[in-house]
Amino acid sequence: MNMGSLGKWRTIRFRLACLVAACVVPVWLAAGWLVAIAYQNKKQTVETQLRDTAQSLRLSLDEEIARIQAALAALATSPALDARDFKAFHEQARRLLESYKDADIILADATTQQLVNTYLPPGAPLPKRGATNAVRRIFEGGRPIVSGLFKGAITGRDLISLDVPVSRDGKVAYDLAMALPTDRFVARMAEYPLPAGWVGLIMDADRVAVYRTLDSDRYVGKRIPPLFGNPGPGDHVKEFLNLEQVPSLACLSRSPVTGWSVVIHVPKSVVWKQLREWLLWVVTGTTLLSAGGLLLAALIGRGLSRSIRALVGPARELAAGKPVLAGDFGLEETNTVGEALAEASLLLSERTANLERSNRELEIFAAVASHDLQEPLRKIKAFGERLRENNAANLDATGQDSLRRMESAVDRMETLILDLLEYSRITTRPSPFVPTDLASLAREALADIETAVRETGARVDLEALPTAAVDVSQMRRVFQNLLSNALKFHGEAPPRVVVRGWVETHNGRDFARVDITDNGIGFEPQYLDRIFQPFQRLHGRTKYKGTGIGLAIVKKSVERHGGTVTATSQPGHGATFSLAIPVQQPTREEAHGPA
Repeated sequence: MNMGSLGKWRTIRFRLACLVAACVVPVWLAAGWLVAIAYQNKKQTVETQLRDTAQSLRLSLDEEIARIQAALAALATSPALDARDFKAFHEQARRLLESYKDADIILADATTQQLVNTYLPPGAPLPKRGATNAVRRIFEGGRPIVSGLFKGAITGRDLISLDVPVSRDGKVAYDLAMALPTDRFVARMAEYPLPAGWVGLIMDADRVAVYRTLDSDRYVGKRIPPLFGNPGPGDHVKEFLNLEQVPSLACLSRSPVTGWSVVIHVPKSVVWKQLREWLLWVVTGTTLLSAGGLLLAALIGRGLSRSIRALVGPARELAAGKPVLAGDFGLEETNTVGEALAEASLLLSERTANLERSNRELEIFAAVASHDLQEPLRKIKAFGERLRENNAANLDATGQDSLRRMESAVDRMETLILDLLEYSRITTRPSPFVPTDLASLAREALADIETAVRETGARVDLEALPTAAVDVSQMRRVFQNLLSNALKFHGEAPPRVVVRGWVETHNGRDFARVDITDNGIGFEPQYLDRIFQPFQRLHGRTKYKGTGIGLAIVKKSVERHGGTVTATSQPGHGATFSLAIPVQQPTREEAHGPA
């Protein structure tokens, strides 16, 4: 995640938008769930309608067939057949056909020879029946049958034959059939009008299309692929690809009596189309609610952000030490924060005044203490010198040692007082920051300790250093203390010191980095924090001179510049002291923000 996106994530408006989104997501999930439920309900409703329509149409066909078979069975009892008076039987059949337009009645014997055909006048030559299979089944089974679709032997029309046996003395004597055109079944389907987009299909027991509401001329008389497999009698609902290879919902209702089937199907796209208007309302409503919620969150977030940003000015004034007044920031919570800032301003003013007064008193005390402490030391030092000059011959070895110890103690005390005074003045008497070549300060510091460099036989390599805005006197003392330590804490080999520097960037701000590396005795890493504290020594005064305050002065001076100081070391392997000083010191506006 880059800083830009991270900053955006941290804004109140973005968080509120996320909150609204978190609330809207369940709404969208619920809407999706409702759509799925609605589709399933609609699908179930359509399946029910398909089943009811297919079943009703199939029952209507079964009823029509049963009525015709009953009429044929009644005609089969005609005495004219007993007398083989086929002319009289022809007349009786014609009267029956008055109720069945365009139908014909055929009487055939076991050889399929037609004996009566109402399509022709009595006595006309008649061929054998074309539906030989139906005739054979009548004579073999002795039960009524419904044929599949076939071409009439005389008329050449697409016909359906309903055959009943004519039995005499327990034997089948004739096959009595009524050949009907498919128009009668088409009329039956017309009694059950289908909704737009729905398709109806009637098939015989051999899956030959008798009628189809869509592209009937293309499919009638042709065998239909087993789209439902081989289902048994009853109602069957499933999804399938129709004859046009369109995904559809369908119901097949198969007659247990005739084996004929009625198929009603509807493309799934039609089901979705019926749902589309409702779905459009749901999606539109959900989208508007979501957009409204996000807009409301943006407006509320803008108000909250404006109210919170209004606190930035007072906060910067507080940081700059200016008085802050409580005001109306638009929200009860921000008003409370504003009041707290005003109270903090008053408290800060009081503490600042107390601190300034304390600093003045401390500076006066430090000056007075320095003067009052140094005056007795000067007298002790003067009396010691007078004693050494005038009475040295009268002192034995013990007296000479005591005098030397006294003078050494006076020198240490004088150095300690000066160091303490300098430590206290780092913040009480600062000088302005001036852009300075740090290498020049390091060279001046080396010149100040030239005697120590010569006495120790040290070699100091000073590389190019960056330029930074510093308090010149303080930073020179920093270099002087660090270089003096590098010379002081050396091992048997002459000191070898390397000073190098470069510019590095942290959080978009440039820092002058300076490393001072020596080959001295080093120290344990566990003492890192201790060496920068005042009066903390890792070695005795007899071995290494000093007051134990030099690194404390370094740390306080560097921190006053807004920098850091640290060190890395291992015993016997020297040490590296690292400074990081801002290249530029912030202005008052940069430090505290605009007033």
